[in-house]
Amino acid sequence: MDIKKSKDYERTFKRITKRDILTKENIELAIKFFISNNLNHKLNFKKIQCKHDKNRHSILIPNTQYRILISISHNIAVLQCICDHDEYNMRNKQC
Repeated sequence: MDIKKSKDYERTFKRITKRDILTKENIELAIKFFISNNLNHKLNFKKIQCKHDKNRHSILIPNTQYRILISISHNIAVLQCICDHDEYNMRNKQC
C-alpha cells in the first residue's frame, strides 16, 4: 500500500511534534504498523461512516489519545490529519 501525506497532515504533524505532545517515532511507528498489518489490535483500525468521504478510516497512535484520519482508495492511503479525541469528534460529526 502506498502512503501519501496531505497538507493538513503535514501541518498537524509539525504542530504536534513541535509542542512535544507526541514524538515523531510514535507517529511513524503507528504508520509502520498500519502498512505491515492494518488489523493490528494496537491500531484500533476502524471505518468511519461519512457522506463526503466513503473511504475514511482511522487508526490509533498506540499509548496515546491521538488518531490519524486516513482515506484509503485504490491501494493508496492518504494521511489526512492527526487529531485528539475532541478534534476527531468535530471532524467526523460534520461528515
